[in-house]
Amino acid sequence: MSSTKHAGAAAAFEDTLRDFWATRPVRPRIGGKVGGVSAAIGRRYGIDPVLVRVAFVLAAIYGGAGVVLYLLGWLLFPKEGEPVPGNPSPKPEPTSSTLAVILVVLLIPGVFWLTSTPSIIGLAAGLGVLYLVHRTYGERNVAPPPTPAPAPSANPAATPVDENTWVYPGSGTTAAAEAQSPPKWDPLGAAPFAWDLPEPAEPEQPEPRRPRRRWITWTTLVLAAFAGGLTSSLGAPLAIALAIALGVLGLGLIAGSFLHGGRGLIAAAVPLAAVAMLASALPSSTFTGRIGDYTIVPTRTVELDPNYELSAGTVTLDLRDLKLAPDENVTTSANVGVGDVTVLLPPNVDVTAGCKTGLGDVQCLNAMSSGGAADQTATDYGADGLGGGHVSLDLQVGVGSVEVSRG
Repeated sequence: MSSTKHAGAAAAFEDTLRDFWATRPVRPRIGGKVGGVSAAIGRRYGIDPVLVRVAFVLAAIYGGAGVVLYLLGWLLFPKEGEPVPGNPSPKPEPTSSTLAVILVVLLIPGVFWLTSTPSIIGLAAGLGVLYLVHRTYGERNVAPPPTPAPAPSANPAATPVDENTWVYPGSGTTAAAEAQSPPKWDPLGAAPFAWDLPEPAEPEQPEPRRPRRRWITWTTLVLAAFAGGLTSSLGAPLAIALAIALGVLGLGLIAGSFLHGGRGLIAAAVPLAAVAMLASALPSSTFTGRIGDYTIVPTRTVELDPNYELSAGTVTLDLRDLKLAPDENVTTSANVGVGDVTVLLPPNVDVTAGCKTGLGDVQCLNAMSSGGAADQTATDYGADGLGGGHVSLDLQVGVGSVEVSRG
């Protein structure tokens, strides 16, 4: 029994994949933003394309899986054919060879990029959601099979015998010809040459407008705030709490795509994603609450604190007048969320400095870098060489600059 059940499930899974490939979304010529993948998925399954785009963006932020999935859709989904007179539904065109080569070249580094656990989970989740969407809404917007054109009528125009009797030429009938009553659309018998055409179809009724389901937006926002607040109250870093809240919003967007609601979540998800990314790049000292500009000019080691932390501002350590014994070692650090850290050293002291920014510039003695995650380490023994005291520096800035130089 168990083996039969598993075989049936495997067959159903295979049938769903085959049906998906046979009726896969078609990228439209008009209405797509970049490649038309989101518009194709939305049109095929009756889902708002904006929600599909937001799902791709969220998947791209966490691990980059959204970029790979979008490139795959661009490569594998055909493009809408060029309309021609007499054929309103032309056959879809496959992706051009030149574009396919470019997409494959872009996919190669993208696949190697998916090495972290979040990215692999995001890729699997994206494929799984697409499978479930097709399994649930696979019958929507499927192009009907082409109907054969009606055969030309063998009976040319008829001539009337009386008001209810018509004779077709070449039929061999005489005055006692077979009678044919006019159709409903021609009660006066004014166009007998067109009586063999099918009856005109009734005009389609407009699709009733779906009610707005605003409760999805408000319910998801409340759950996201509760989940983020609970995570933060349990001692988790702010970046983790924001990520949990963003995950709840993502689930709400997925549910809204099925229930045709929740578009208001986009206004909350996009800025929250930006804040979560910024929070993940900032050190924990960003949220201590201290703000300002501090200049420390110690002359003795006891005047130098082991750590300086600011949420925003500048820290300047002027160590040019610091007196160190030849074998004395001193260690200090500075952590600033948004701002700058500057250290001025005497010309002869030995120094080992670690300088790091989440986003900004680093000048660590002679080592320099800039951009995202700038990280430099430098060791210098001063003008007199090894000896004369040693200073160890650990300097971090979330967004800003770090500079270490000799006075």
